[in-house]
Amino acid sequence: MKRSSHLKRSLGLLATLALAPSGAQATISTALQMQLGNPSGATADSSNHSHYLLQRTVDAIDYSDTYGQSTWVSWDLTGPDIGTAGRSSSFYQDTALPTTFYRLVTGDYTNSGYDRGHMCPSYDRTDTSANNLLVFYMSNIIPQTPDNNQGVWQSFEAYCQSQAQSGNELLITSGPSLFTGSRIQPSGKASIPGYTWKIAVIVPPGSGTALSRITTATRVIALKIPNIAGVRNDPWTNYVTSVNQLQADTGYTFFTALPASVASVLRAKVDGAVTTSISSFTPSSGPVGTSVTISGAGFTSASAVSFNGTAASFTVNSSSQITTTVPSGATSGTISVTAPGGVATSASSFTVTSGGGGSGGVRISQVYGGGGNSGATYKNDFIELYNGGSTAVNLATYAVQYASSTGSSWAATNLSGTLQPGHYYLIQEAAGTGGTTNLPTPQATGSISMSASAGKVALTNTQTLLTTSNPVGSSAVVDFVGYGTANAYEGSGAAPTPSATTSDLRAGAGATDTNDNAADFTAGSVTPRNN
Repeated sequence: MKRSSHLKRSLGLLATLALAPSGAQATISTALQMQLGNPSGATADSSNHSHYLLQRTVDAIDYSDTYGQSTWVSWDLTGPDIGTAGRSSSFYQDTALPTTFYRLVTGDYTNSGYDRGHMCPSYDRTDTSANNLLVFYMSNIIPQTPDNNQGVWQSFEAYCQSQAQSGNELLITSGPSLFTGSRIQPSGKASIPGYTWKIAVIVPPGSGTALSRITTATRVIALKIPNIAGVRNDPWTNYVTSVNQLQADTGYTFFTALPASVASVLRAKVDGAVTTSISSFTPSSGPVGTSVTISGAGFTSASAVSFNGTAASFTVNSSSQITTTVPSGATSGTISVTAPGGVATSASSFTVTSGGGGSGGVRISQVYGGGGNSGATYKNDFIELYNGGSTAVNLATYAVQYASSTGSSWAATNLSGTLQPGHYYLIQEAAGTGGTTNLPTPQATGSISMSASAGKVALTNTQTLLTTSNPVGSSAVVDFVGYGTANAYEGSGAAPTPSATTSDLRAGAGATDTNDNAADFTAGSVTPRNN
């Protein structure tokens, strides 16, 4: 990148370097330029025309012969890397590229209307003239609009340099994305990117390698800048995004050299976002399947919720509220939320109790009475169970029972065997004359003919038939689902009306149990599960 004030900035830097930590050292070494990993799996294989890996002392490059430019460049930046060496007066053809590749020359950009945009900037490699020359190879160049290159892009380069001059170590990766389908003219050799992007991981001073000092608290700045005219005077903060977004745009996986638990948090961060915090949650205890409301701040675009490290399903209701479900396998401990503003951990612990929708966490996870009806895929009705608890449950004394929507006459299918935690148990019931597909192999088989649209299903810990129209609350009833126009149900209302092509499914893959059929169930695609 051209800087008319290069000399002035270099002179001003002398004073800054005089104040830098005495142990600071330049990061000019091949081994240091790709510390965060190889996001695209680039290789030094001459037959790899899409992702050819170049590694030099000053940077690492994934070069695409297909696009005529780098698809990413990574480098390490510290204060001593920025010196007083002059800027190279020329750009150079990169003869390190395979002979089968087209090696761009500076003339390929002449009269194109696009700048020769550095990925690793000239100013980041001014400790020596020899190192500065290395970033003027055309493999480090992409087509950037002048307003992007000389405006917002340069502004962020300067910010990163100021961070390095303050004593931080920066691990930086940048590149083009979302190509427009056009190439620079008149040469037609380089594809025009719709956006340019950059990721800067800012590591404060300390002992050990930069990689070893990165934690979930480390600052990450990710930018996605449209490669268009009109952005010259925009502040770079207008284009802050998450690394997750850049992964979606490029198809790459960043931070592969970091522990997965750290990488996932850093990818979700959006610099400057409201700090994520948890102020409270309710209830404070409950079994697997319990619905928990978390209150706090910075929840917008949250990417993960966990109970003592066990991932949970969740819904972001607002920037200050999340509804989640205690997941199978959860143990007592703190609740954590990961969002663009960081990771928040509750001050107090959630206590996971036994039970939850019945003994050992067994509950009815799906009800389908449309089997064999006109338009149905499956030939049989079925009832499905799920064990959301942490221990296996012996079903030898259990049964599933069915009655019509207003009836008090019950039919039962006795169960057997053991249902392991996190597993499903499929009970096949009566067949109709329609349908084309058999159910997966069931664990139990009965002959109950269920209504497709309205009925009552009970899971009981006895194989003795129920006798009342509304047995909800009975000590014999482990779980209960009234659906459609049923006159009995758990909670505020019945589960929705299913059909020949839909079943009633419990949320959370069968784990959500708030003892409210209307809230816990939705009508959806029929998905019998038996393992």
